Amino acid sequence: MLLKDIIGQQAVKRELCHSVQEGKIPHALLLSGSAGVGKLPLALAFAQYVACKHRTDTDACGVCPTCLQYSKLQHPDLHFAFPIVKVDKGAEVCDDYLNDFREMVRSNPYCDPDDWTMAMGAEKKQSLIYEKESSEIQRKLSLKSFADGYKVMIVWQPEKMHIACANKLLKLLEEPPEMTLFLFVSEHPEQLLPTIISRLRPLPIPRLTDEEIVEALTRQGVVSNPQQAHDVARLAGGSYSSWA
Repeated sequence: MLLKDIIGQQAVKRELCHSVQEGKIPHALLLSGSAGVGKLPLALAFAQYVACKHRTDTDACGVCPTCLQYSKLQHPDLHFAFPIVKVDKGAEVCDDYLNDFREMVRSNPYCDPDDWTMAMGAEKKQSLIYEKESSEIQRKLSLKSFADGYKVMIVWQPEKMHIACANKLLKLLEEPPEMTLFLFVSEHPEQLLPTIISRLRPLPIPRLTDEEIVEALTRQGVVSNPQQAHDVARLAGGSYSSWA
């Protein structure tokens, strides 16, 4: 995911790039905002920007081996934690659903929690990031970096983290392994434990403007004419998730 492909959010992109250029990459960020504003795409693009060895002032190069692995969400230093439903006895941690998660995000980076529930085939069932996931996170981040760069853990919907899992992560957030980047992506940060929030650098992601949505709808060919694009943008309420 490249920063240039993300709809709007120019100020956020500049802030993220600046943190890398100044050598001030935070160890844990909380990207929060409503559905469809681009939180997950921004997290993915920032992770790729940090990892790219040939980045410019404004974006990753997009063509180096690292970028190609990130574009497939398959770089060995990129890890994910997200809510799951134990629909069968064999599914206990996120990696049991990783292929499904990657496929959903690759096809629609502006996916929302309902999209994920449907992708799991688990409508009307509660999804959680279970306690066992904390051990998986610790194990993955304790490994040596594959490319001698940052190890990235993207935690999507951390508000659905079991309290036992959250408590076990506190120590890791307090004393993270060297060259580790946590990116928490949340629609409801107020539901996180205060002790977790206190260890994250907040980065609110604003709603998209009507003009940004119109430009994206037109560029991506989602609508057939400018007037229709403006009508859709007015109804979207600053969110692109319904049209991605």
